[in-house]
Amino acid sequence: MKQLTFISICLILFTLSFTSCKEDDYADWKILNDKWYETHKSDPGFNQTENGLCYKVNYQSLFNKKPNLSSYVTVKYSGKFIDGTVFDSNDAMPPTKLSNLITGWGEGLRLMNVGSNFTFYIPSALGYGDEVSGKIPPYSVLIFEVELLDIE
Repeated sequence: MKQLTFISICLILFTLSFTSCKEDDYADWKILNDKWYETHKSDPGFNQTENGLCYKVNYQSLFNKKPNLSSYVTVKYSGKFIDGTVFDSNDAMPPTKLSNLITGWGEGLRLMNVGSNFTFYIPSALGYGDEVSGKIPPYSVLIFEVELLDIE
């Protein structure tokens, strides 16, 4: 019984040390991303929403149709990190409900007319926050060039 308790305690301590090690691994990444965002959010050509989404209008179409949270959108996009590394892209994402996307996308897409092209600079709080999502580490600023192709 004592041996089982000892093993259990060792496993718990190992798990806790592994978890804190991972958090330490991302501490520098968080600082780097937060600093980059603070430095660049007021760059010329950037607009900022009340929630902190920065965006640049590359092209605003004259087609006057914008999505709402219950809309299904089809977009073309490319996503990269602050160092320029592309982590995802899609030429025609299948129709997806706007409310199912990360907060930064939901907010940014509602500013766009169909046919428009924007670049979103999404702080981690409007992206995946402190969570890992596929290739995306926690605390990441996400930069997406997005073209709104269609609304259903």
